[in-house]
Amino acid sequence: MAAPAPQRTSTLHQPHWTATRHGVITEMCEQTVAATPAIRSLSHFSNGILDFAVLRAPLAPLSSLVIEPGDEETGESLPGSRLLLCTQDLGLVLRPLGTGELMRTVAEGPRGGLWGGRARPGEYLAAVTDAGDGMPDADAAMNRLVTRIRTEVHSLPDELLGGDPVAKPHLTSIPAPEGPRIDFGTAAAADTGYEERLRHLWRSHINPTDLHYAGYYRNWTLVCVGDVFDAPELGPRFIDVSVRTRRTAYRDLSRGLRGHVVRLTDALGLVAPSAPGRAPLDRLVLDVQEGAVYVHWMSPQSFLLGVTLDQRQVGNAEQRLRGLARALERQAGPERFTTPR
Repeated sequence: MAAPAPQRTSTLHQPHWTATRHGVITEMCEQTVAATPAIRSLSHFSNGILDFAVLRAPLAPLSSLVIEPGDEETGESLPGSRLLLCTQDLGLVLRPLGTGELMRTVAEGPRGGLWGGRARPGEYLAAVTDAGDGMPDADAAMNRLVTRIRTEVHSLPDELLGGDPVAKPHLTSIPAPEGPRIDFGTAAAADTGYEERLRHLWRSHINPTDLHYAGYYRNWTLVCVGDVFDAPELGPRFIDVSVRTRRTAYRDLSRGLRGHVVRLTDALGLVAPSAPGRAPLDRLVLDVQEGAVYVHWMSPQSFLLGVTLDQRQVGNAEQRLRGLARALERQAGPERFTTPR
């Protein structure tokens, strides 16, 4: 089967753009947009200032914006600029966890998505997809692009954005008596049999290899949470931040996400307003240097928050979290979590 023809692109430069400083990176960005139909536009920022934008051509203006002639670059980069601000704030929230800097942020909705990532401190790229199924291709392409910029332009090491594609998932498990540790929140139904079914789901998905933590929330209130932080294999990851501190921090993160989600939804709404009756986002990924935090919405009222502490397993852990979400919907049913304790 013949490869699809490259899509046409146009590049808009800011006045401070120069071929010496930005030329090689601009060419890489143009190649990425041309080869990835899912990417509507790609913007490059230095220290928060827009340098250039590469756009699919021809390209209708964002439906949510009124763009003046000659101002297409600023309008097209606005979602990425807002994502950058959200990413900076989320990076500050995640920093005390001791898992390194926030490298990659993915905000995906049913009608499109935003991708943001840093090539190095001060250098940030943002991509927009306006296709409902375009985020996987856009995500993979942007991960490759940032890796190329780091390794070929800046002579920096590969940070494995999105994880190591050859890493094997779920190599080990913990017998039921030893783990994982599972707790229930005030949004869980007071039903012993129901709790046991939840315990089985968590024991079937949480493991010391890829998905290390998962919490289920309904109406921003905890239903069930479990982790394998006490596993001996993970002991070296808690030298600077204790297990107890990490558990508390992830619960605090869940409670504090609401304001960030509102801002991310506003940014994504510039590209693709959410559909009535749908969750504000379908998926949020916060990829740090040592693992990632994932938020997957199961309904407008319920979501799963997952964590891996192994950067190699970032992709596998998210697949494991998706499996937990599907199993929870089949066996537990989010509609059952309606009776507070």
